[in-house]
Amino acid sequence: MLRVLWVLLLLAGCGRMQSDEQLMSEARQYLAAGDTRAAVIQLKNLLQRTPSSGPARVMLGQLYLGAGDVLSADKELRRAMDLGMPPANVLPLLGKSLLLQGQYARLLEDIKADPKQPQLQVLRGHALVGLDRVDEGRAVFAQVLAEHPGQPGALLGQARLALDAHDRETALRLITQALQGTPDDVDALRLQGDLLRTLGQTAGALTAYQHVLKLGPELVQPHIDIASLYIQTGKLNEARAELAVARKISPNSLMAAYTQALLDFREGKLAAAQERLQLVLRAAPDHLPSNLLMGTVLRGLANYPQAEQHLRKFLDAQPGHAYASKQLAAVLMATGNPEQALAIVEPLFDNNQQDLEMMSLAGEIYMRLRQYPQSASYFEKASALAPQTSMLHAAIAVSHIGMGDTARAVAELERATSLDGKSSRAGVLLALTHLRNKDYAKALTAVKQLESQNGDNPMVQNLKGGVLLMNRDRAGARTAFERALALDPVYLPALDNLTQMDLVDKRPEPARLRLEAALSKDGKNADIMTALANLAISQGHAAQAGGWLERAVREHPDVPELNLMLAQFYVRNKELPKALVLTQKLLATNPANAEALSFMAELQLRNRNNDAALDHLVKLAVVQPSSPQVQVRIAVLRSATGDNDGALQALNKALSLQANYAPAQVGLVTLLLEQRAYGKAMQAVRGFQKTAGDSALPYKLEADVQMAQKNLQPALALYRKAYDMQPSGALLIPLHGAMLQAGQSRDARSRVLQWLDAHPDDQTTRLYFSSSLLADKDFTASQAQLELILKQSPRHAMALNNLAWLYQQKKDPRALALAEQAYQLAPADASVMDTLGWLLAEQGRLDRALPLLKSAAATAPANNDIRDHLSAALAKSGEQRAARPR
Repeated sequence: MLRVLWVLLLLAGCGRMQSDEQLMSEARQYLAAGDTRAAVIQLKNLLQRTPSSGPARVMLGQLYLGAGDVLSADKELRRAMDLGMPPANVLPLLGKSLLLQGQYARLLEDIKADPKQPQLQVLRGHALVGLDRVDEGRAVFAQVLAEHPGQPGALLGQARLALDAHDRETALRLITQALQGTPDDVDALRLQGDLLRTLGQTAGALTAYQHVLKLGPELVQPHIDIASLYIQTGKLNEARAELAVARKISPNSLMAAYTQALLDFREGKLAAAQERLQLVLRAAPDHLPSNLLMGTVLRGLANYPQAEQHLRKFLDAQPGHAYASKQLAAVLMATGNPEQALAIVEPLFDNNQQDLEMMSLAGEIYMRLRQYPQSASYFEKASALAPQTSMLHAAIAVSHIGMGDTARAVAELERATSLDGKSSRAGVLLALTHLRNKDYAKALTAVKQLESQNGDNPMVQNLKGGVLLMNRDRAGARTAFERALALDPVYLPALDNLTQMDLVDKRPEPARLRLEAALSKDGKNADIMTALANLAISQGHAAQAGGWLERAVREHPDVPELNLMLAQFYVRNKELPKALVLTQKLLATNPANAEALSFMAELQLRNRNNDAALDHLVKLAVVQPSSPQVQVRIAVLRSATGDNDGALQALNKALSLQANYAPAQVGLVTLLLEQRAYGKAMQAVRGFQKTAGDSALPYKLEADVQMAQKNLQPALALYRKAYDMQPSGALLIPLHGAMLQAGQSRDARSRVLQWLDAHPDDQTTRLYFSSSLLADKDFTASQAQLELILKQSPRHAMALNNLAWLYQQKKDPRALALAEQAYQLAPADASVMDTLGWLLAEQGRLDRALPLLKSAAATAPANNDIRDHLSAALAKSGEQRAARPR
């Protein structure tokens, strides 16, 4: 019986072996017939029976590779290696898979250098080039050709380098040489097609790609190449058809998904492009073309923080890439970082003088930086490339306005208007320029000319109304604004202007009725709802304002700006819990929204939850990795929680992002002085001074370091130097303090009074001066300064607070009313709570005084005056034990 069992087992084994061979044979037959899908099915059937079949896994990996499913190819090829398949059969395929994934570093790690295997050497050369180690890659290709003359892969490697260097003649010669030895080399034919595309020879490129398709009907890549060619030449329907074939061959092809995203982008379907690119990048996060395209798509969707991340990732690998640099610079401009934008593209200006987009971008960046001569120069270069472009002349005009050359600006705007009479933009700028020059008659002439060509444009009618207002023709202005609304009943600028006119006329009711009438025509118009909310706020109707904002959010729950507007309204109306809940909901659906993260951090600080605030700031730093402002906020919070090392790290990060960022410089020196690290503080200041230019701040900071070490005379000299470099109230205050310490009180007072006579609106310096006089017990002079502030700004909380204290010293009955007013304006300020609480305590009103003084002490626990007031109030209330210092 046992012998019979062995025979049956052997027969079963022979049957399975025969079945495996049959399945492999059938897979090859299907492949020869071009039926890749059937071949894959047979190989999967084989592997289901025999998972340890190395040859089947190699063949399946090769098929996946041809179909563009690089992740599945990688998986099968690595399993084949684990099963002991010869590396010479597997590594060339695995290397191609890694190249297609953009996994250059991993390729170098997994595939070791071996002079006896030129194909593997070539793969390493391509990986080195992909890592921007171009010279090393070039050396590898040269070494392979020295040892194996005519090796096609190395020739193609050199051809790609020549193509990257725009040496098309050399690239074509090398490709031709490679094809002479191997006329059916798929890689050489594809590269030939790519080169012909760059030369604009689309017919030749199409022939090359179709040749590849003829050699490998089962391949997905030639369909993708042909689709890319069609996209480039604007044949989008043909591209769509090719991609449909590609997806049918290989539904999981990452390159097909990428190319479909490219087609979506060309068709303006940005959301669809983003969705496809997310699939690609989830599987291959280092695929550089997808990162570049994703950055461009996200810029179009105004998702600037994530756009910046993808574009920086691309540029880290391909520094100096012109298109990516322009995209990143545009993103940085949109997020208010023109200095960083300039740093990205400025090195490219000299070599891109014929690039209209680059020259225009340069002009725009310099304009934003208020470097108007440079701006005008680059706009003029752009205009020379496109002399009939109206808006370039308009841009030149804006630059000349910045230089104060209004005559040239007007001339350029008039030329822009003559070039494109149908466009209103240049005409609008011309009218605005005349308004800027207070030449209201010319502005009216310009706007009337604009009206003759664009009279049915509500924007033009609105501008006309504004010009008529400046010409003191209120009736004409109202008629123009109403004409704008007749053209577009929900045109918000005209609605706003009419509302402002009604408010000036003290007629809020017609304004409300007009806005509500506009809303009845567009019941979901959030802009009109917010205008109604603002009108209600101006009239002191907080409940109505909240109702309008809440309705706007109900109608548009996914609009972050509306949610934040409502949350800010809640904060102003002391409804912090509502603001927290609303912002948390917003972040649940928009976790990378920078404004929401920033606002939530502020809310958590108000809620005295420092850990949560810090957590949101750290998330904000991920979303805005190039923002020094965020790093300084992190530093302030870390310092407040006692994490000085973390604060120093954040401040140094801020300075690495922007070396001359003043808040970071001040924060770093202040923190080092608090730690009594005077040597490090001085070292930092010396570093700031090397790049300071005309900035006085580093010398003021050096004075702070000297003052902290009680080196009064050197500090005084440095404060004077800083002030003489850049006279300002901010620099006068420490100079005044140093002069007082040096016994120069008369000169100090005289200097401040001279400054305030020349700058009567400098309330910060005036408030400081008042406090200094108060410290000298010159109550009369201090009171005079505070009263000057309140004459200019009756709702100045600190001036009210300090004047209340002064009045109390004189037993002036006005003191309590002023203290109450200050508290209404600044209820969270410890000194304001203390003043009101102490005044109430002195009047015996301890029921209100004690809660105020306790809150003040909790807010500023190190303030001895507040603690003394609280102790005295507690003693008055009979709580002697609680009043004793602990």
